[in-house]
Amino acid sequence: MTLDLEAYRPLLIEYLVRTLWALLVVVIAIAVARAVRGVVVRALARARAHPNVTTLLGNVGQLVVFILATLVILAIYTRDAFGWILGAFSVFGFVVGLALLDILKSFAAGIYILVERPFRIGDTVQVDGGHVGIVQEISFRTTQLRTDDGREVIVPNATLMTTPVVNLTRYPNRSARLTVTMNADELATDVPQRLRDALGGTDLIAEEPPPAVLLRGVTQGTARYEVTVWGRDRDKALGAAVSSMRSRFPEWEVQGA
Repeated sequence: MTLDLEAYRPLLIEYLVRTLWALLVVVIAIAVARAVRGVVVRALARARAHPNVTTLLGNVGQLVVFILATLVILAIYTRDAFGWILGAFSVFGFVVGLALLDILKSFAAGIYILVERPFRIGDTVQVDGGHVGIVQEISFRTTQLRTDDGREVIVPNATLMTTPVVNLTRYPNRSARLTVTMNADELATDVPQRLRDALGGTDLIAEEPPPAVLLRGVTQGTARYEVTVWGRDRDKALGAAVSSMRSRFPEWEVQGA
């Protein structure tokens, strides 16, 4: 029995042409994948994103290009491949998405936090639920805080995206308030200026913004003022303000808020 090559020639030519097209798709995919990775890496570098995020998203961009190229190559060899592969990916993605919904939300939120950097490692933040702590680590799924009493709080990144987060150290100076109570007869003098003068002469209290003095009320022969000061270290600024007030006006009642 002899093999009739002439009968298979059209089929061989057809598959040879398809193979050439497939090789062309591979070459184009490699070039596009490199270009996509370069664009992503440069964009994230300009945004000063975390190196891990830059590497991850660059690789994800390449992977997406190669997946699309694989689908195109399969479609070249099999006409119906594109349809059933897309269907399989859709079903698989739906099932996996439902199973990993919370994890994927936290993962996406982690990428956003690392790229946009609403807070950084070393910042003191207050999250929903009243937790206040110093940011120790930001991963793709969680953010770790260390509280003043040495506890570790692990917060899912998805929570940080859906609830208010207060960055207490975003700006150089933080405010501290204290109350000063005195005899109402003192109102005849320039009390606000006397209070401001008492706060001068210490580096722990910022000059800008200047201390603010407000009269909060006069009841039963006593007057109560609220004084707001600013400093890089809130507790030290408050301590310096209270100490200065008490030494200058020992007859007045001074309380830190």
